[in-house]
Amino acid sequence: MKFFWTGNFKSSKPIQIAISFFIFFIFLFWVGNFIYFGLKFGYSVEKIEYYFFGERDFPVEISPSQIAEEVHVNLFVFSLLFLCISAILAYNSFTEKMKIYFIIVYAVSGLLYVVSDYLVLYLGRKFAFLKLVLFFVFQIMILISVLVGLKRGSKNGFGKILAIIIFLFAIFNLGFVFFNFVLFANKIGFGISNVAEYYLGNPQKFMKPKSLLGLIEVSYFHFLPMALYLITLSHFIFLVSSKFNVMLTILLFSSALIDNVSGILIVLFGASFAFVKFIFFFVLQILLLISSFVLIYKLLIFKFNFPNRAHNGNRYL
Repeated sequence: MKFFWTGNFKSSKPIQIAISFFIFFIFLFWVGNFIYFGLKFGYSVEKIEYYFFGERDFPVEISPSQIAEEVHVNLFVFSLLFLCISAILAYNSFTEKMKIYFIIVYAVSGLLYVVSDYLVLYLGRKFAFLKLVLFFVFQIMILISVLVGLKRGSKNGFGKILAIIIFLFAIFNLGFVFFNFVLFANKIGFGISNVAEYYLGNPQKFMKPKSLLGLIEVSYFHFLPMALYLITLSHFIFLVSSKFNVMLTILLFSSALIDNVSGILIVLFGASFAFVKFIFFFVLQILLLISSFVLIYKLLIFKFNFPNRAHNGNRYL
């Protein structure tokens, strides 16, 4: 992804073609959003009300754990999409202030849409329209951002723009950690005994044990997203700080690995590994919080104009 940071791809035909397909795939994602939303909600406030609250005469509110899981996934997807679209916006022909404006407005619209489920759930049935409104606002911002980014320009002020992109990503990471805690609390519970019951079941509470196949499937699908997310976070930390990079990177990936496979260990070797799951979930979240705080603190200290970092003569910025 070096061309995103340098902007030097005009002389490379393969990269130009790749960028074109990259933007096309984002467009397909955008179209897919409309198809998925239409199939799920039908662009109807009444159907959105029914999804969250059930029928008016027989209300059945959606499970908070289901909402937490959807927000957890959507925030992860949005964070990566934000980096992709911001990279496109960073090299358009607008002024620095206009680029920053588009990036911030896009970020806010996306974040509001991600948390719109909670807004509807806690504000009540009368506010179901917010889900529909925020969906269209977010989709319009995606389209505008991509179209604006198609007009290539200079990389003037790119250092400050990159700093703002990293700062916003750090904010998203704080939100990601918050919803990780919410999801853990709603699905499992903050106790070692809760962790053991979640994976091994409890006949007295009519809780079925998790299957080994299901846990392997969940862990398997988490490895790649975890790797993408953590390598992005680690790279950003390197860009703003020269301290603790190696140790923090090792701890991030190690704790993520143990947290991801510990559920399998509980099913294979018993409830004694529930302690491992419980501890390393918190260790991972604390490390993610530290990462965000380091990014935010450093960028504020640098006033969003941090100096270029270099290694063996090659500039990373």
